[in-house]
Amino acid sequence: MIKKLINILLIIGLGTTLFGQLRPLYDQYQLNGLAINPAYSGSQEALSVGLIARNQWIGFEGAPKTITLSIHTPMRSDKVNLGMLILNDRTGSKTETGFLVNYAYRIYLGTGKLSFGLAAGFTGISTDRDMVRYNDPGDELILNPGTRAFIPEMSFGIYYYTDRYFAGFSMPYFLKHQLDEKSGRYRSSFNPSSADYMLFTGYQFTLSDKYDLVPSVLIKSDSFRSAQADINCNLVYNKKVWLGTGYRSDNSLLFLLQYQVNNQFRVAYTYGYELSELSHYQKGTHEIMLLYNFKYMVDVKSPRYF
Repeated sequence: MIKKLINILLIIGLGTTLFGQLRPLYDQYQLNGLAINPAYSGSQEALSVGLIARNQWIGFEGAPKTITLSIHTPMRSDKVNLGMLILNDRTGSKTETGFLVNYAYRIYLGTGKLSFGLAAGFTGISTDRDMVRYNDPGDELILNPGTRAFIPEMSFGIYYYTDRYFAGFSMPYFLKHQLDEKSGRYRSSFNPSSADYMLFTGYQFTLSDKYDLVPSVLIKSDSFRSAQADINCNLVYNKKVWLGTGYRSDNSLLFLLQYQVNNQFRVAYTYGYELSELSHYQKGTHEIMLLYNFKYMVDVKSPRYF
């Protein structure tokens, strides 16, 4: 029943005129914030390269699969930071590939730094009708050769961080794109009431010489004014091994494991488990992240927690 419902939704998605651009979920936003906030650029104080591979709802036909590459670095001017984000997201018959360039300007504020970021780029979308299952050979959707388009994208964010505390606000992919049936082209617009918003924060508590505790919260609000919260907590041992768990308000649990190979390289894995009836039809969500900070850019004395 669930699989049939998903197939129906995918078919409906081919005929919609309002395009919902790339907004993949991430469990490891704390470790690679550029994926959700352009103001994160340069915050690692080194040339930082991150790769995230996410496979959602294993065993679910047409479930989302996302690969994200992020690159960002501070420039010679301590105030200017640049970044780049490349995403590929595939859900059912639809594939979206996004490319964004990030610019962030930061100032010193109190004991920390306040950064303002803007990202601009494009998303290429395509649909493959061969992946759609149908019962009626005369269905108009089957006669449609699919959709291909390139559309502009923009994101905005604010990020504040100290050695122990971080907080951010962002509007990822805030442009809306609607298909003009007469011209066959997408028209872009901005409406604050229909934009998505993200607010996240976290703090590092020192428990002893060997242990730290890093709780964090991410709140997301979409264009339908529905909100979702991620509440996470990580226990860090000897600044190398992370063990964490989290709860997402859509009724799912997260389990995180991270290993800091050295001051520059870390590997992280997250497993997501659905608590709803969906758990009977899939085998969970897997997310793997590789993050490397190039020491030759800035002397990285110790790994950052965020």
